[in-house]
Amino acid sequence: MTEIDVPASRIVWSELPMSVRGEIESRLGTGVRSGSTQPGGFSRGMASRLALTDGRTVFAKAIPTEDSFAYRYRIEGDTATKLPAGIPAPAVWFTLEIDGWQVLVFDDVNGRHPRFDQPTELAAALAVVENLARMLTPNPLPGVPTLAAAHGPDFSGWRELADGGPSGDLDEWSRRNLDGLAVLESGWERATVGQTLLHTDLRADNMLVRPDGTVMVVDWSWPSVGAAWVDLVFLVTALASHRVDPEPILGSHALTRDVDPEAISAVVCALAGYWIRESCRPGGSQSAALRRHRVESGRATVAWLQRRLGWK
Repeated sequence: MTEIDVPASRIVWSELPMSVRGEIESRLGTGVRSGSTQPGGFSRGMASRLALTDGRTVFAKAIPTEDSFAYRYRIEGDTATKLPAGIPAPAVWFTLEIDGWQVLVFDDVNGRHPRFDQPTELAAALAVVENLARMLTPNPLPGVPTLAAAHGPDFSGWRELADGGPSGDLDEWSRRNLDGLAVLESGWERATVGQTLLHTDLRADNMLVRPDGTVMVVDWSWPSVGAAWVDLVFLVTALASHRVDPEPILGSHALTRDVDPEAISAVVCALAGYWIRESCRPGGSQSAALRRHRVESGRATVAWLQRRLGWK
């Protein structure tokens, strides 16, 4: 399995302004001895395990409020703070906005990212998705957008390409079936209506396997409300990039085994279209890691979609 790497520009603890570090230490009630950057993610914001002078550790994130990712940090902090008790997610110590910085501080989880090629760790990841769906239906948080409202513009990639959008890197199968993919994609919103609070960004670097084998889910930056099975489809799409066949999982998992296959295909198609459209766009300011992730995700998802649909 290939680990998603840390952006080269990750902010580290020592680079935070003194006033921000001082306020964090004041809220913690002790000093910070050191900070170590944690793997995963694509923003340049700080993501560090802070070793405190009293022997405790916490996990802290910080980003300038002017950064385009700052609003996602705000959403993450607000969502994580309001999650019901018992949800397998780190507890929030505090959030703050000070001197142009957005800061989140959580429990430090003793764990590492799951290895999806290990059956027990894959099983634990699949189990936590089922548990989340059970615990978060109906949606317990007010004001969270529906999946369609949150991702409507994102999941229109095939339709945009069919309308003449940039398609320089499009593979032969996708070019040949572009009109059909656009039609299939158009059904995803209707297929995903539901009452479950969804994470919508489940992948290895947003999960932590603890020593007891259970999995915690982190980074609640993209919450939305939809069908209970959607998070599983999002996760197995990520699994396809790790050479794990999603089909046996979808056929046997409690969340998807009774779902209309056409509905699942519409969502897989929408995800594939998103990755392909993004990877066809010029690089711009996106990090090399993010662009590589998009390209690899697009290729893996299209390959799976091709097998799933059986189109020539």
